[in-house]
Amino acid sequence: MNLKIIGITTEYNPFHNGHRWQLQAIRETFGNVPVVACMSGSIVQRGEIALADPWSRAAMAVHAGVDLVLLLPSWYSLHSADYFAAGAVNTLAATGLVNTLVCGAEQDTGNSLAETAAWSLQAETEQQIKTLLQKGLSYGKAWETAAKQNHKDDSWFKGANNLLALAYQKAVLKNSLPVELFTLPRQGSSYNDTELAPPYASASAIRTALRNNCALSSLASVLPEESLALLKLNKTDYPARFVRQEETLTLLLADLLIRCNSHDLYGYSSASEDLCDRFHNARPELQQGYNAFCRKIANKRDSLPSVRRLALQLLLHKDRVFWTETPEPAYLRVLAFSERGRSLLKEMKETAKLPVITKPGSKEQYKNTALYPLLQLDSDTSDLYQLLNGNIGVYGTCFTTSPRYVK
Repeated sequence: MNLKIIGITTEYNPFHNGHRWQLQAIRETFGNVPVVACMSGSIVQRGEIALADPWSRAAMAVHAGVDLVLLLPSWYSLHSADYFAAGAVNTLAATGLVNTLVCGAEQDTGNSLAETAAWSLQAETEQQIKTLLQKGLSYGKAWETAAKQNHKDDSWFKGANNLLALAYQKAVLKNSLPVELFTLPRQGSSYNDTELAPPYASASAIRTALRNNCALSSLASVLPEESLALLKLNKTDYPARFVRQEETLTLLLADLLIRCNSHDLYGYSSASEDLCDRFHNARPELQQGYNAFCRKIANKRDSLPSVRRLALQLLLHKDRVFWTETPEPAYLRVLAFSERGRSLLKEMKETAKLPVITKPGSKEQYKNTALYPLLQLDSDTSDLYQLLNGNIGVYGTCFTTSPRYVK
């Protein structure tokens, strides 16, 4: 295949100017190439409920130039960066079309990214990490220390963009995928910045502004016109929405902790016994609300996002085997597409290595198939999204919602 078809892993929570810059940089570098995105669904990898439903966020992206948006099954968003990256990379590779992956990074890679990724996959390296963790180092610090000790580029273990770039490269090498990874420099604010600094404010800063009751018009300097229009179309009182979400999460979790001890928590999550013990012991902190509760439990070993992912795993009520046995992607779920994206979908009928799903219909038809466990989790997270946004009694939208065709 001579034509490059670009794959990117995204959350678009929401789609902002930095994302638009990435698309422009891709076209400037490779020409007017097709772009396929693999995007998280109703829950994002930070362990938070998405700002908008997957179809609306996907439509924002297609308006801005993405050709086809596929869903990253929720299982991968409810795990750490390595699982998140592997799920997305394998999903994109399964299209049979994507041959180049593009992601953000803090630096030029040279040869150090591939070299560092290969080193990190070695059994000796994994043993070294276990030893450093036993000495009390945090997970990130253990990797930085091991890299320095082995004269590797430890900068790949610093910063969200670099960590994800490394995770993507590891997934490519581990699965021997026929795709090439290409990095672009990050623009503007860092991943966790909460200051609304135009033109490239972080998604965190945009969500913080919405939480603090900013006027949507004040986001015009950091959001593309289409994204702003879709946020306005939702007609949402965002501060009230965030308050409602926290209140509901607090009640749901309080009810669960009345009925479960730390052993039960361990049996319904992928978390360590220590984290489950701390989670259970901190339950009086729920009097201060869900966010205070999660902050109380987080430490150097268990980050705030990992604590939030544990809480959501527990609320979704699956057993430990489900959460700890890493699944292979089982389907290619279409969220949105352009006219060129529609042509890509036609090609995928011949090239895709997994079933392509547009509108699932009744879940009954999937119950005895390999698709069902991941698809059912997607449905459960979609139902939780509806509940946390005040849409009580709205179920099954995952199975009944059609992809958005953006002309």
